[in-house]
Amino acid sequence: MSDSTRHPDSCIFCRILEGKEEGTFVYRNSKASAFLDIHPLFEGHTLVIPNDHFVDISDVSEDTLAEVMKVAQIVSNLMIKNLHAEGINIMHSTGRPAGQTILHFHVHVLPRRTGDDTEFQRWWFSRSHRASRQELSSMVAKLLP
Repeated sequence: MSDSTRHPDSCIFCRILEGKEEGTFVYRNSKASAFLDIHPLFEGHTLVIPNDHFVDISDVSEDTLAEVMKVAQIVSNLMIKNLHAEGINIMHSTGRPAGQTILHFHVHVLPRRTGDDTEFQRWWFSRSHRASRQELSSMVAKLLP
């Protein structure tokens, strides 16, 4: 169910967009905005959000999702050029079990530099299970019944 209106009283991101809460904006256009995260994982950590309220990846419209990713690319290029980021992580979580704490669709754009956080790298590269072709085929059958 799409909820493409702002909810300034119940959503911190909507309140930031309305100017009712502080936000340090990096970029804004008519469909999406980018502002610095107040709990940055890395220097320059930025959130990109739609200007209309959507809860998560299953709620956001396709055109708005495309605009959010376009802005994430703009922010990424700014980070590479002006912060001298050597790499970028773009991350999203849908639902509380995945770590979503603000129920307004958003992506995190994280500027990365060699050696900036070995724990983060260790988590990503420590995945040791390699799925068999049978496991992968079984998963496709579940995803595409």
